Amino acid sequence: MQADSSGLPPAKAIQKGKAPLARRKPIQTNEALADTRQGRLARLDALRIEIRTLIAEVSYAADVELLDLMADEVGSFARHKAAQEARTWAATAGITLETGLMQLARSLPNSTAQRTRHD
Repeated sequence: MQADSSGLPPAKAIQKGKAPLARRKPIQTNEALADTRQGRLARLDALRIEIRTLIAEVSYAADVELLDLMADEVGSFARHKAAQEARTWAATAGITLETGLMQLARSLPNSTAQRTRHD
């Protein structure tokens, strides 16, 4: 074997099945922690679904209000503006809350390895 610049021979790669016995132990998992993590992810998913439903309801109500105002043709400008603002605020809140939930999901240990999809 040739020595490198430090004077030591190069390290040998450990071949399959040749690892020292101390390194052959199976990976230990804590089922309670895994269940807790899965529970948190399920709660975040439930929150995400509930928030999306609420935002859809608010946006739908604002759309109905806008359609009613268009049908009346004489609706007040204040009602029209309020309905448009309701849609805007609902969309903004949705983006903000989705971002927060995404950050919460990523803060959970090992959550990116288990959940890579966000609906």
